[in-house]
This record gives sequence, structure tokens and C-alpha cells, in this order.
Amino acid sequence: MNKPNKDAVRVLVIEDEPDLCEAMASYLNLEGFLADGVGSTSAANAWLKTHAVDIIVLDVGLPGQDGVAWLSQSGAGKDKGVVMATARGELPDRLRGLNAGADAYLVKPIELEELRAIVHNVAQRLHRGQEPSPPGWRLNATNWLLTSPAGATVKLTQSETVLLNALATRPGQTMPREQLIQALGHESVSYDPRRMEILVRRLRNKTELTTSSPLPLETVHGLGYAFAADITVKNGVKKGQRSQKRTANRTPRMAACNA
Repeated sequence: MNKPNKDAVRVLVIEDEPDLCEAMASYLNLEGFLADGVGSTSAANAWLKTHAVDIIVLDVGLPGQDGVAWLSQSGAGKDKGVVMATARGELPDRLRGLNAGADAYLVKPIELEELRAIVHNVAQRLHRGQEPSPPGWRLNATNWLLTSPAGATVKLTQSETVLLNALATRPGQTMPREQLIQALGHESVSYDPRRMEILVRRLRNKTELTTSSPLPLETVHGLGYAFAADITVKNGVKKGQRSQKRTANRTPRMAACNA
């Protein structure tokens, strides 16, 4: 038996049969999930307004509103995993549920071990989809700051910011020297190419000295320059995001299965 923890997958069971609702939620809690149950879509709407949920186990034949219709109207499947658990097992019913956004379809009577395995698999897919990709270079064009993938920051000049901002529009592709000169506010016919070379060399040296990371700013001889890595441009300071604190090892509110 696994004990729930604050990082456990949060499951909401929507089932109007109180005994089955309690059995599913209790079993999932014993298996390490954080599961609660409600007995109707109206109760589910109220619950979702105040609780974070990762996966919904959804019955179809619910009082007041059909489970599939609720799933389509609420859009819950857009950011949550959905497992249908219903007595309606005909192919048209299964297709209707899957087309509405369900990730899996279980036909009653429910085997609790199978339910656990399916909820676990859906949770794994959700986790893989939410894994952040490795951070690349980040350019703050407002504050003239360049941040390396390791998080070290270097202060830029205006010309360096303009240069990187232009290259960032096409990362991995060569930008002709003439376009970069125009981006810097000069005419290519009167601009001394050695000024560009000096600008690039100083930028490379400063970045590596400050961040301990070589700047992937490549010279394409006879053509121009390319930024040979992922780079994100921000035109302002990103605001911090609030994190929601969750309590570990709480008792599931099983009385809600009667709602």
C-alpha cells in the first residue's frame, strides 16, 4: 500500500452510485493517489472551482446531465486526463466518449486493479507532456540582458541587443550581413564590415567570460551570421507565477459521493 503525498496525482471520481464511488476513490487513495468523489456533474463543477484535479474518472449515466455532454461542454478534457467508467459499452457509446476527450474507456463492472492501472498510465502520459524542455538562451530586449541556459546573465549594449534580437527571429539560419546592418540602423553601402566583426567578437568574449558558456553566434563566411541554438526573446520582465500548496496525507472527503 502506498501513502498519498503532496505530489500525488489528484483524481476526482464522478459517480452517482455511492458505494461504487466510495470503492473507487478509496482504492485509488490506498494505491497512492489523492482521490475524492462526487455524485453529479453539478457537484463536480463546484468541486473543480476550488480544487486542482489531474484526472477525472467519469460515469456517463449521471443525474441531471449526461457525463459525455458535460465533458464536451465543460472542456475538462483539455487540461486533465479523463477515464470513462460506465455501463454503456457499445461501440457508438465508446466512440462518443473518446471523441469528447476521454483518454480511456472502462465498462462496468469495474475491476479496481484495472482502474488503477489505467489511471496510472494516463498520469504518466500527462507527466511526459508537462515535462519542461531544457531551457535555451533568453534575451530580454527591454532590459538588454542575455541569460545562458545555465541561468547566468550578462548585460548587453544596445547594439548587442539589436543584433541578437535580429538573429533570434531565425535561430539556426544564416542572416545576411546586410540585414543585420540595417537592423542596427545603418546603410550597408557605407558601413564598414569590420565594425560588425568587432561587435560580434566583443559579444562572444563578454558572454563567455561572464556566463562561462560560449555564445553560439556563428560566422557564416561570405554571407553573415547565425545564432545556432534555441533562443527566446522577451520584451519585458516575466511575472512570477503563484504555486498552490497541497496538503499531504489528508483524508478523502468520501461523503461527497452522495452529492
